Amino acid sequence: MSESQIKDRIAEDLKKAKETGKDAAKATAELAGKATHAIAEEAGELGKKAADAAKEGISGLWKEAKEAVKKKKDE
Repeated sequence: MSESQIKDRIAEDLKKAKETGKDAAKATAELAGKATHAIAEEAGELGKKAADAAKEGISGLWKEAKEAVKKKKDE
């Protein structure tokens, strides 16, 4: 193999490696985007559940407070 052929082969191999790296970077970026979306969706659902639980807790406290005031008035 001549020096020119060796250089051409090396250049070709480098080009393939560069393309493979770009493909890997693109796939990684797509996967990271999907993972981020899934995590954000899950966080939103957990936030809604936490808000619902807080509303129920506040409603229960308010109900108990009203009953305590009513009981105090009846005494």
